[in-house]
Amino acid sequence: MVEVWSVTRTILCPVLVVLLLALRGGPAVAVERVLPLGPAEVSELAGTAWVVRPSQPQAPLAKGQRLTEMPRIETAAQARLELRFADGTLIRLGERTKLTLLPSERRVYLHQGRILVVGDRMAGGLAVLSELTALLPEGTSYLVEATPQPSGKALAALTVTVVEGAVCACPMAMADGVPSGAARAPDAMVLPGEQLTVVDKLRRPPVKTVRLASIVASEPLWMGFASKLPPLRWVTENLDQQRRGILASRNARLRREIFWKRPPHPPVPPPTQFIEPAPPPTVRYEYPQ
Repeated sequence: MVEVWSVTRTILCPVLVVLLLALRGGPAVAVERVLPLGPAEVSELAGTAWVVRPSQPQAPLAKGQRLTEMPRIETAAQARLELRFADGTLIRLGERTKLTLLPSERRVYLHQGRILVVGDRMAGGLAVLSELTALLPEGTSYLVEATPQPSGKALAALTVTVVEGAVCACPMAMADGVPSGAARAPDAMVLPGEQLTVVDKLRRPPVKTVRLASIVASEPLWMGFASKLPPLRWVTENLDQQRRGILASRNARLRREIFWKRPPHPPVPPPTQFIEPAPPPTVRYEYPQ
């Protein structure tokens, strides 16, 4: 009997201590914390690229340069640029690409052009915002192409292609006078070997299948750089599963699980520096005759 009580006390005492601490300090609340990316380093540059800041002339970039604050970056024709962060996250920019770094939020704002994002899911990944949709990854390697309209003042389409991981094409909060109660686009989950093209803020077309083997073999942003991408085990597994014809069914099951486990993302507010101030209201008085 003494031995039984001794064993029971050994098991219960740590449990009681945990319960007492919980009661004393209140329930533990998990707080999501975004780890900032910090400065970006120009790890590779071919051709010409610039940093563009308001009221300042364009400043050419150079290999080894570190970028702080929230710079807007532009690449020239036939140029390519690679930016690396301390945690291993990297962005590759193709030609005629314009984006703004938002490192404290682990986000970039893509104005136009093509980029490749490679992020570690344990570090938090890197999101891509645009005027058409917000691409929120779960530690993912994916390609994004923002095609401008002929006028160059807005985007005609935004295409995301996922190589590994998962990307949610979520709605951006409206900043153009649309009422808060207006209809919003549903979340669309894009998984490995899938591509989604958004042309309307309020609609999400079905995803379509793409061949991962052709991307990792011939995509310029994947293969056209001197530096090698970090080893990505999931890419190899996705290639093998697509070759065996089981990737699509796995994606369908994973998509159901994701939507079962979490509510839809709230609309993502656009960065304040990209919201143009609204003109003052016009008031007209009608006097009785």
